[in-house]
Amino acid sequence: MMSAYLALLLALLHALAGLGILIISTWFIAASAIAPLGFNYVIPAVVIRGLALLRIASGYATKWLGHDDLLTRTATQRLRLFDSLKNRRIEQKAWLTEALARHAQTVASAWIAWITPMCSAIVLNIVAIAVVTSLAMPGIGYLCVLVATWLLLAIWLCVRGVKSAIKQAHQELSFRSVTDDFFRTSPIWHLMPAFNDKHSADRLPSASALWRTSQQRDQRMQIGAWLFQGVALALVIGVIASQATMPMQTPIAIVVPMLLLAAPDWLGSSLFASRAYADDRVSHQALKNINSQPQPLLGRYRPSSYLALKSFKASGRNVIAIDTQLPATGVVLVKGSSGSGKSSLLRAIAGQLPSEGTREVDGVCLLDGLVEDWLYIEQDPVVLAGPVKHNLDPANAGIKEEAMLAVLRQLDLEALLPLASWVGTGGRPLSGGESKRLALARALLAEPDVLLIDEPFEGLDDANQQRVASALNLLAESRLVIVASHLEPIGLRPSHCVQIDTLTDGSSATKNHSASY
Repeated sequence: MMSAYLALLLALLHALAGLGILIISTWFIAASAIAPLGFNYVIPAVVIRGLALLRIASGYATKWLGHDDLLTRTATQRLRLFDSLKNRRIEQKAWLTEALARHAQTVASAWIAWITPMCSAIVLNIVAIAVVTSLAMPGIGYLCVLVATWLLLAIWLCVRGVKSAIKQAHQELSFRSVTDDFFRTSPIWHLMPAFNDKHSADRLPSASALWRTSQQRDQRMQIGAWLFQGVALALVIGVIASQATMPMQTPIAIVVPMLLLAAPDWLGSSLFASRAYADDRVSHQALKNINSQPQPLLGRYRPSSYLALKSFKASGRNVIAIDTQLPATGVVLVKGSSGSGKSSLLRAIAGQLPSEGTREVDGVCLLDGLVEDWLYIEQDPVVLAGPVKHNLDPANAGIKEEAMLAVLRQLDLEALLPLASWVGTGGRPLSGGESKRLALARALLAEPDVLLIDEPFEGLDDANQQRVASALNLLAESRLVIVASHLEPIGLRPSHCVQIDTLTDGSSATKNHSASY
């Protein structure tokens, strides 16, 4: 929190130094034009030079402290979010990817995105009016009109911006849900008449409404900026016209017209902070109202002899129940065609989905619920927009950097170094294969009792498939590793295989093989 306050103070100093340069240099230029012999040019020049250096230094320091504070706040906000969602299942899948990460980052960036610009603008207005009033400069009324115009525009943009942001958030969530449902039906696209109809484009998911809302928000801010600039220009003309009839003008009379002329630069940019303010308010509400259901946590059960599944399957799935006994350590390969239920089986074993039948660990039957330290890695893992280090230790568990570097080398992810480098949105984009290996690196560092991983080899070339296989083999020497995959690299050493076959009538059957590879 201290970094945020220091960054804000430095930003205010930066803004005030700029305002001081504008006021003093304006007066200095006008005074130099009519200065008598013996006029001291040195002192004003030194003051302007000092203010310029102060402005440059405070500007760089503000960015440095602001960036550091943003990283800290982002990590803190994510930890708070993860903690609130611990042992809970999010009902809307559209929330499961970058939506939550973006909302969390929006909330974390409030200080640098809109608090600092708005505070700077408010302080500049107060200081400008105070200086002009105390020095009895001509045109104080015009400056007050400008400040009132800025205040009204800022309030209007913030109020309208929040309404538009809420509308955009609903449209985005709806688009995500529709798109997710649309792509889940990809296996039966060829059966849908719409795909053979040349006029079917209107039936496809469209982001046009979302795009229009975003464009309207940008246009509204541009209109506000243009209005402010127009009012400032009109006031410049007004104050110059009013001063033209006044005799014996002094150099100080030019200060207010120059303040009005430069207003779009020293005040106009703060109007664009209204969008960040609106997004922040919506993100706060979105994170507060996440639709999630609590799941029981069963405690820690690390197999020492076996894990048995008896008539076991995920509830509500059209698959045949599984009967198998898995070893306490080693790689278990779950194979089957697409849609046969491999992913739902792994999620049910981990306790993420309600199940039917029995999970038994060393003779102890487990109830429905999450098992502590049983870790499931989904097929499309989430990469946090942030430093590599935060991706490898999202729970801030104090994992040593030496261990992070070792696992990155093991999975050929050294290209992501240094650990402070930013990946994901706003940083280095990751390929699908890099995302999978980064998620596996995160899992290896977590040291789970049981690791369940979905399609870890898909999208990887042969060399990286072998690296992932070697990493899983090494972990399986002391733990149970369950892998669902339609690929089986040569280097993978499964000790047990569960084959899920889809029969011609649409039902499923399982075949268990104790493999000796």
